[in-house]
Amino acid sequence: MKVVSPKYLTYFLIIFVGLGIILNLVEHEPAIQDTQYGMLGIYGLAYVTSYLRMPRLNFYVIYFVLWMVVMRQTGSYYDWTSWIVFAFVAAFMTWVTDLIRTSYASWYDQPKKHKHPDDKTQ
Repeated sequence: MKVVSPKYLTYFLIIFVGLGIILNLVEHEPAIQDTQYGMLGIYGLAYVTSYLRMPRLNFYVIYFVLWMVVMRQTGSYYDWTSWIVFAFVAAFMTWVTDLIRTSYASWYDQPKKHKHPDDKTQ
């Protein structure tokens, strides 16, 4: 799978939250609402965990359990079918979070480009 550039993911986050804030202010609502908090949470979790070096399966388990708890707390529970919906949404959120995490982790895994003192090209 092709890794998306972390620079473009960061641009997307800034534009998404910025447009949401502008639209909310135009509609005379609070500046940041649930959608922006959710997006900031996904990016924050992915960015923080991009520094960790663990097997990918561990991240999937951690993300899935975390998103199941979040979906259970923010969603409403009616019967056993709610748990199926929570599981599907948590699986999707796990995949998205891991996609963003691998993008940021690939950014930090690249070798740093240091200018050599003997290099005279400018």
